[in-house]
Amino acid sequence: MSVINQTEKSTIFLKSLAQINSDLRLDATIKNVLTALKSLFNCDVANVILLDQRSNELKTFAAIDGLELKSLEWSEALIGWRYANRAPVIVNDLINDIQFQELAGTHLKIELKNIISVPLFAEGEFFGMVQAINNRCADGFSNDQLEILIELGEHIALALRNSWLLEDAIRGSREARSLYDIGVGLSSSLDLDDLLERILDNLKRVVGYDSAVIYLTSPHRGVIHDIVSRGIPEGMRDSLPMRVGQGVTGRVVQTGQAVIVSDVTQNSDYIACRLETRSELAVPLKSGDNIIGAFNIESDKPGAYKEHDLELLNAFASLAAISIERTRLYNERMTAKKLDAELAIARRIQTTFLPSKDPQIPGFDVSGINISSAAVGGDYYDFIPIVDNQIGVAIGDVSGKGVPASLIMAAFRASLKAEIRNNFAIRTILQKVNNLLFESVERDNYVTAVYSVLDSKNRVLTFSNAGHNPPILRRAGGKIEYLTEGGLALGTFQNSTYEERPIYLVSGDMLLFYTDGVTEAKNCDDEEFGVTRLLTCIEESKDLSAKEIIEFVVNSTKKYTACQTETDDLTLVVIKAL
Repeated sequence: MSVINQTEKSTIFLKSLAQINSDLRLDATIKNVLTALKSLFNCDVANVILLDQRSNELKTFAAIDGLELKSLEWSEALIGWRYANRAPVIVNDLINDIQFQELAGTHLKIELKNIISVPLFAEGEFFGMVQAINNRCADGFSNDQLEILIELGEHIALALRNSWLLEDAIRGSREARSLYDIGVGLSSSLDLDDLLERILDNLKRVVGYDSAVIYLTSPHRGVIHDIVSRGIPEGMRDSLPMRVGQGVTGRVVQTGQAVIVSDVTQNSDYIACRLETRSELAVPLKSGDNIIGAFNIESDKPGAYKEHDLELLNAFASLAAISIERTRLYNERMTAKKLDAELAIARRIQTTFLPSKDPQIPGFDVSGINISSAAVGGDYYDFIPIVDNQIGVAIGDVSGKGVPASLIMAAFRASLKAEIRNNFAIRTILQKVNNLLFESVERDNYVTAVYSVLDSKNRVLTFSNAGHNPPILRRAGGKIEYLTEGGLALGTFQNSTYEERPIYLVSGDMLLFYTDGVTEAKNCDDEEFGVTRLLTCIEESKDLSAKEIIEFVVNSTKKYTACQTETDDLTLVVIKAL
């Protein structure tokens, strides 16, 4: 298969999902999965392998010629092969896969060439596998197909688990047909708001009510939110949200146990939203061991709900919870993909803010680098042409990380370049940039920066340091100086003033500008890299080119922080006088 674009993937995914969820009977769901696999991958063999929760045995269903469900003599090889790791796998050369050939042995009745296999999990528990197999060497499976099957596998597992739960819940019940129809209807929506409305529309077909509310929880805040309701007076809707443990529904969410209240006037937990209510039934919405919300229904008749109503509502709640979780899963995945795409665009835009190449300056070797810890970051450096023989060298670090920091960095860059074009002195440029940032950012946001102008003809660098890590000047003879003169970080106080200082550079002098991502990088013992180690790096790499010095410092920092999973943005600029 050729590379599939995102639109094609979404179309294929939704079409397959609709087919899989078109019937909730277990045998029909299995056939629909096999049909979808055969159609989606144009494969010679499709397998659905399920773990029987009661016997803990694997059962194989296969489609070869048509859709007949039958066991295969060599199916144990397909089940056992790569089974232990329970991870997605794609192999387009089974003939040379020694492990598979040893497992298959004499049981292999047809020659198999290519396979993709994806495990199925429901609520974190292994549920089975789905496989697509071809005996055509030239028609191997692609990574795009594996990605589709991985994503579809999550929904296949939920659909199959849905079917099993449905069969268990409604077996022997005279309301089986109604619950079945409702389950089919709920499985066809991937929009949460639409799904919740459908749930309430169908709820009355199972258990009658005069008012009903679906609550979903916010686990981090311990709050139960009114998501959608029927029969609640408009003026009482604001009183519906409550905390876990509060009211009848709050107790149900807290304990996970359903409650029948025959007479609400005799129940101290009851919170009155309707004067007409006389009886109440509340059941939890469970996803595995997690309680994700609750159903609450009320009747104007005392003693309206019995144990049988509770059983039916519990069965309905199981179907609803699975549909809600499937819809949440799908929406979270789509949101994450959209966010990843937007962050990638933001990173590409931010990259255009940084120099595309190092400047060529007579008498000097200059280089810079920015390594962001996330998709976008708050570090900045730049080489800004001013007039002949003069170039601006800037480095900055925004407080915070991620998108907010990148936006402030973009504002700093724009204001800095605007003021440079006005040809003000360095101290004036920083004063004006400071006031612009003070007016436009929150008080806990600020920018540390060093702005300097290198006069290559007279070999003079004039700088001002706005609260940034002092650049390190190593003189040709080995003496170390720190560029500290300047003022406060930009954006912290209005009308801050800045001083500037010139330094004269001779052959062999070397300047290192850096952000705190270098010196504050930590090792496994939570110890910072520090200025002392940075000075050692400078001394050991002093005879290298500017670019090689930067590579030396970056590699030293990475080795020091090898065990850390999170690091800060890292930016370096080196100027060597030749």
